[in-house]
Parts: sequence; structure tokens; C-alpha cells
Amino acid sequence: MKAIVFFNNKGGVGKTTLACNVVSYINQNTSKRALLIDADPQCNATQAILSEEICEEIYLRENPTQKTIFNYVRPLQMGESSISIPINPVLGSSNRFSTDIIPGHPKMSIIEDRLSDAWNKLLSGDISGIRVTNWCTQMLENLSPQYDLIIFDVGPSLGALNRTIILSCDYIVTPFGCDIFSLLGIKNISDWIKRWNELYLRSLDLAQKDEPNIIDDYPIIKSTDNKFRFAGYSIQQYVQRKFKEGVRPVKAYDQIMQKIPETVKEVLEFITDSDLDINQLELGHIPYVYSLVPMAQSGKVPIHQLTSEDGLRGNQYAQVKSYGELMNSVCSKLQNNIEIK
Repeated sequence: MKAIVFFNNKGGVGKTTLACNVVSYINQNTSKRALLIDADPQCNATQAILSEEICEEIYLRENPTQKTIFNYVRPLQMGESSISIPINPVLGSSNRFSTDIIPGHPKMSIIEDRLSDAWNKLLSGDISGIRVTNWCTQMLENLSPQYDLIIFDVGPSLGALNRTIILSCDYIVTPFGCDIFSLLGIKNISDWIKRWNELYLRSLDLAQKDEPNIIDDYPIIKSTDNKFRFAGYSIQQYVQRKFKEGVRPVKAYDQIMQKIPETVKEVLEFITDSDLDINQLELGHIPYVYSLVPMAQSGKVPIHQLTSEDGLRGNQYAQVKSYGELMNSVCSKLQNNIEIK
């Protein structure tokens, strides 16, 4: 099982839309089983996938049968070092994305304080702080027998919550917007992860000074050699026009797009240790699809599955077909990059 976090330190780049559609396409068109975990307190992925009826049952009923991510991590808030298991996602048979999902919850923002406190304890080699920081490792260990791929959708913060998720995941995928702040975002990611990694590994050494085998007793990441590797990037929501030489992005977007590969190269030394070149890491360019996004949101359906019953008309059919072909290419490249065939 491989775990991927879709992340950019810049919001509004279409990250959640891409994550939801990628997971859906993999589940519907490959032999692999993929799970989506909504770890963003804004819960956009949950809203995109689950029906209003299911959301009402989860969030408004006094004793819901389905649990959110907050239900599983709530013991941390209560002072425990372990999450609640077993974990039972909402099944894909209940949604048009055909995707199992662990729904998000706004209360995940409350967990930030507990995770920040755990990180401070971790820095001194405290085993309880290390265990709490590895809550995501506990979750992945419990889920790994059921899935080939687990994708986390997170917010743009570089805070304690996302730090714990990034440290636990095998790969990072970064969707870029066509703006200069997306370029700054990837540089931030590299700088912060490098620092987090150094501090985390040092904490493991401190914890084992008095008890050499203590970290072997718990689900704790013992080596980060194969963690948070860069699996690729996409360029999102650019506007394209027809020119004499063919369809291409308009000039303002084109200038930013040309800078993205060189920016990615600058940060690859730390966050990838593979033989992937810059062309392999470019998963695809995803143009702005105008009315298709709100239509998909309204119908709770992946873009590549939109039909006339969702309101599809005219040249929108061609747009949906093109998007489906693009998802096929993006997912194939991603699976190759993370070595899931």
C-alpha cells in the first residue's frame, strides 16, 4: 500500500477537485483500490463526494452510524497516544465517485493544539509525543490490508496537522495554479520538510538513549528514507485559447507555466531520491473547465462521469471526454511514478 498527500502551500489551485477525480478514476478504471481521507477541516472533498442525505446522517444525527476522521483521532484530544480503531470508511457504493472515503470534520482544527504540544514533546525525545505525532501511521497501518492506494486531501497550512500527515505519507503530489505564489509554495514545502525530517530523526535518537528498543513497541516511522518523496505535479486551471499555431495557454499563464519545471528542479534534490526526470514528474496540464466544476459539484459526480442527466449540453460533451482522457494520462503517470502497476 502506498500513501499520497495532495498538497500545496497555496490554496485555490484546484487541489481537492484533482484529488477526488484521480481517486475516482483509479477506482472506476483500474484494478486498484483507492481510499480518500479528507483531512482538511474545510471538508471540501467530503462535500464533493457524499450526498446531502449522508452528510446529514453523519453530522446532524445524534448517534450516526458512520464516523468521520475526527471520531478516530478524538482519543488524542483526550490525552491518549493511540487513535480509535478499527477504521471503517464510508463505502464507495454510496456515492457516484465509487470511492471509499473517511469524511472530514471541522473539529480537526482543534487537534492542531494537541499535535503542536506532541511535537514539542517529541523534540525532547518524549515517546508519547512521538506516538501522537505518528497518529497517521497508526491509521495507515490499520487500513493498509484493504487498499492499494490511500490519498489524503489536506488544507494549504504548514501547521501541525499537515506536518504529521506529510511525515507519514510515502509521496507528495503538488497541484500548481498558474500564479507566482504557487511557485513560492513548492519552495516552502521543501524547506519545511527538510527541517521537520531533521528534527524528527533526532528525536528518535533521543528517545532511544535510555531505552534502545522503545520505538519498536509502537507503530512509529523508524526511517524516513522512503517517505514524502515527490511523485509529481500538475498545472491547474489555466485558460487556453485557439491561435494560428494551435491551442495553447494565454500569454499570462504561459509565462508562469514555463517557470514551474525549473522551480520544481530546484527542490527535487531533497524530496525525491528516484531516477524520475522532470518530464515524468509532470503529470499533466489541467485547463480551466468552466461550468463543468459547478455541475459536478451539484451532481456529486466526478467530472469524467458527467452526463446529460447532470445538465451536460453541446460542446460540454467534448470537454468531458477530453477530461476523461486527461485523467487516464494523469493516473497512468502517477501509478508509474509510485510503482503501482
